[in-house]
Amino acid sequence: MIKILELRSLLRAYYQKFQMVVDPVMKFLLAFVTFRLINSGLGYEERLGKTVVVLLVSLLCAFTPSSILVLFAMAFSILHVLSASLLMAVVVIIVFIILYCFFLRYAPQHGYAVVAIPVLYTLNIPYLVPILLGLTANPITMLPSACGVIVYYMFGIIKEHAETNVSLTTDDILPFYTEVFEDITGRKEILAAALVFALVIIAVYVVRKLKMEYASEIAILAGAVVNVFGFLACDLKFGTAGTIGKMIWGTALSALLAFIVLFFKRVLDYTAVENVQFEDDDYFYYVKAVPKIEIGLQEREVKHINEKNAPTGNDEDYEDDYEEILDEETGEVFFRPKNGSSSGSQIRRFKGGRMPSLYRPASRTGEERESRRSQEDGRERP
Repeated sequence: MIKILELRSLLRAYYQKFQMVVDPVMKFLLAFVTFRLINSGLGYEERLGKTVVVLLVSLLCAFTPSSILVLFAMAFSILHVLSASLLMAVVVIIVFIILYCFFLRYAPQHGYAVVAIPVLYTLNIPYLVPILLGLTANPITMLPSACGVIVYYMFGIIKEHAETNVSLTTDDILPFYTEVFEDITGRKEILAAALVFALVIIAVYVVRKLKMEYASEIAILAGAVVNVFGFLACDLKFGTAGTIGKMIWGTALSALLAFIVLFFKRVLDYTAVENVQFEDDDYFYYVKAVPKIEIGLQEREVKHINEKNAPTGNDEDYEDDYEEILDEETGEVFFRPKNGSSSGSQIRRFKGGRMPSLYRPASRTGEERESRRSQEDGRERP
């Protein structure tokens, strides 16, 4: 567990250090994937499918608010449909204007939910979005969540009706529009998915606001349970029981990803909870404090084992590296390194029990050794 917390601290430190680069890169990748999915899902306008166009628009979205990404995604969809059918493009424009105005008025800062839900539907994990919205935001995010569901199902409706009005006459225009709007409003799957996502957001938000331990973790589980039972009821009602297995696996994976997001956002230590009481002139307060688990990065110290002992410039500290040995027969004092393994140093002999302050334990040259040997030989002769 300690290693995992250290990895979390390392990743958070890198993110805080390079946040100015990471955020635009993530927004760029989301925009690039979104436009590629639109081009592959519709694909009526070949010029919008060029890589240069997608890269330039994605780069622009990387440095602008999320509402701009939603606007460009709608523009791409409208241009694709316009290339196939003018009548269907009018329907798409009307629906998108209603959704955009409705969304921009109440939750413009959650524009990524409108884009993320259709993108994650292709990965079978759109349930991650309502869980995260209930975990980090408020119930007003039901609006962008519902808009995302409508946008996803709109792609299917567009592909069904875009190429069926090529030979329509003027008298057939009104029945065509009536059929399209009835198809949009008659899709009970849209209403069911939007309703279940709204219930998930409310359930997660309510549970995480409870004053109990592990409220956020329990909220994720509650959202997953509400999602499973909600879609199970809808699938059984609409006769689509074949999608129940995919829905359950997608919900489990979404809950796991939500736990990972929560882990990097906050880790609490419930074993060190403190209850504090204090008062002022008007109120008496009961405060429950739960500390966060924050583990600093381990500092590694490199030790040079084979490094030669060298003087530090302080003679007293340098002399402390040697020990004195008294020769009882001659009365002389030996000074030798305490570690006993100093390369190139020799045991020095001094009288009076004092070591010269500027002694250097360096290896001698050949001339110095010969001079030292001749002096010792002269002293030994009678």
